Amino acid sequence: MCVDRRQKGEIEVRAFLVGRRPCHGIPVDYFLLVEERDALWEHYGIRVESGGERTEIPGITASQPGILSLLSKLMRGEVTPVAARYVVEDWLLE
Repeated sequence: MCVDRRQKGEIEVRAFLVGRRPCHGIPVDYFLLVEERDALWEHYGIRVESGGERTEIPGITASQPGILSLLSKLMRGEVTPVAARYVVEDWLLE
């Protein structure tokens, strides 16, 4: 279910809640970001939210299986918004 939809210039950005995991008793929400310019152009990113903190990293990959793998890794590791950028950087270097 799409929980957020907005325009950034020509690009439509939609956010989908993928999962929620507790980290030290505080829920952490993990979102798939879908950026679409037209029917042939999609890029994917992530958003992580918890306790009023939020990290959004758009345009990570054009691979849907790749971004789903990254989101799974973030959820398994109970990664918080503060650490999400570091995990994404490491994932891109793999």
